[in-house]
Amino acid sequence: MAAVFESFISPLSWQQVSLLLDTVQYFEEAPKLLSLPQEEGASVAVPITAETLTAMLNHLDEQDAFTRKSFALSWEEGEQDGHGTLVVQLPTGDTVRQAADLSLFSAV
Repeated sequence: MAAVFESFISPLSWQQVSLLLDTVQYFEEAPKLLSLPQEEGASVAVPITAETLTAMLNHLDEQDAFTRKSFALSWEEGEQDGHGTLVVQLPTGDTVRQAADLSLFSAV
């Protein structure tokens, strides 16, 4: 199966990640693919959870809510079709790995 999306860099601010987290929490019972902006090009639909967004938010400063930092996102295919791992490299260089079953996520 082809990758769900090609690796990309997403410049996000505290405000943006906070709003994305609110959206994910609102749709917690019916997870949605969220469109994240790319550094270059169109937005990318990503299967992302509240836990991953919280980890991203913790690496941003609310006092500097509009300053964007770069997050590198990639997808690793799993052994089963439609399963894989979302990998988010935080601005600090730390990595968050989130298992995802694509059948649980629908388009917004």
